Amino acid sequence: MNPLRKIKKWIWPTVLAIVLLLIVIYAENVHHHQKCKKINVRIEGANESKLVTANEILAIVSPNVVDSPEGKPFDKIDFKKIEKKVSLNKLVKSCQVHRDLSGEMTIDIVEHTPLARVLFNKSSDSYVTEKGDFIGISQHFTPRVLLLSGGYFEKIQNLKEIKSKPILELINAINEDTFWKAQITQLIVEKDGGITMVPELGNHVIEFGMGIDIEAKFKKIKIFYKDILPVKGWDTYHKVSVKYRNQIICE
Repeated sequence: MNPLRKIKKWIWPTVLAIVLLLIVIYAENVHHHQKCKKINVRIEGANESKLVTANEILAIVSPNVVDSPEGKPFDKIDFKKIEKKVSLNKLVKSCQVHRDLSGEMTIDIVEHTPLARVLFNKSSDSYVTEKGDFIGISQHFTPRVLLLSGGYFEKIQNLKEIKSKPILELINAINEDTFWKAQITQLIVEKDGGITMVPELGNHVIEFGMGIDIEAKFKKIKIFYKDILPVKGWDTYHKVSVKYRNQIICE
């Protein structure tokens, strides 16, 4: 083959490759120095309504014009720092920040789903998460959850310690059962961990004892509801105790 033809054969592919490379380099450079045009906030969670609002998150990310990411080049914006700041809000379970090619930055929030609410005597109430963390309360929405009260909560900061495991397991057991979730409205927990349940229906309370043998105790309470109350009447007893093994004591 003529050497000149060989050269001509490779000229256009080489030129095309160079042009594509220059386009990629240009696009990368533009992308790298592109400024943030807008900040979007997306909040996800299993609650009926949001515990946190987009405005609250924007107030954390953009407390003023100087500190706002909006209008700044993306290479000057620290996404990890923003994620850490937003995650300081205890109602936020996780936070991820990302950008798109149009120049918009999006903050994706997943909020906690409270399992219960602790009623403190001398301080603000707090929701409890599935891991036992106390996360404060929301100013925007009050979910209908199990209430917790009693001397046990006077000095503890969460339900993550081993001694609190039975209480957290009982909370989960109630929330996972449709009947008990509707019927049990409050747990009164004494300093030693002993639990008294307050039901939605009836004038009685349920002395549950320690948060152990949960399944067996619930079976006894169902016997009380199915076999005893229909015969004796819902207003006959003011207390039923299932704290002792193989016994149901009605008073």
